Amino acid sequence: MVMDPETQFEQMKEEAFYSMEGLGRLNPEKLDFYVDYLKFQVEHGFYDGDANLNILKLYQFSPDLITRSSIDNVHLVLAKALMQLPNSDYVFCRAQLSQEMIDDNLTKKIDDVATLLETCQFPEFWNVIQEEKIFEMTGFMEAARRFICHVVQLTYKNIEEEFLMQLLGPMADKDEFMEILAQNNWDHNGDSVFVGHKEEMVEQKEIIEKMPIEVVQPILAIR
Repeated sequence: MVMDPETQFEQMKEEAFYSMEGLGRLNPEKLDFYVDYLKFQVEHGFYDGDANLNILKLYQFSPDLITRSSIDNVHLVLAKALMQLPNSDYVFCRAQLSQEMIDDNLTKKIDDVATLLETCQFPEFWNVIQEEKIFEMTGFMEAARRFICHVVQLTYKNIEEEFLMQLLGPMADKDEFMEILAQNNWDHNGDSVFVGHKEEMVEQKEIIEKMPIEVVQPILAIR
């Protein structure tokens, strides 16, 4: 019987959880399992940050485990962690890397991409990720757009449609753009998009109550 990916992910996640209890976290014999688990996440769009971080810890504390393919695993861990912005997974993962790993060309490129996202240089971000295959992994573009939408909603109430489309990167057609608006409950108004909270759309009205002077006089008389 073929197991569906979600069920398989839950089983692997449980195995990873129990294998990381206590000193078992740094058991080098489990590295192959963690790497297989990582590649499963990449293929099917799942995420287990603790297990992925543990791969880097094993490389850190057991350098003899590092092989030629290890840097490829590092790149996958970093890319998956970057997809979790605005959470700090990427910072935690990068802190585990050796200087040799940091100096790797693709690691530097992932760092550059992270900087572009964190500094909100979104149009440049979309240009740069076209250059590397690793950014084609399942869910990467969608995760980037979620983060961009998060930043946009924190920054604007209304934003020009054309500018918003530039921030959100290349899309197949206008329908895809409209679907993103719907997912975020944003309102399309001509050439602009309302990205604030719905309650902010309600016009405030000044309410003035007129009270007879006979009611007010006793209050004014109080000293």
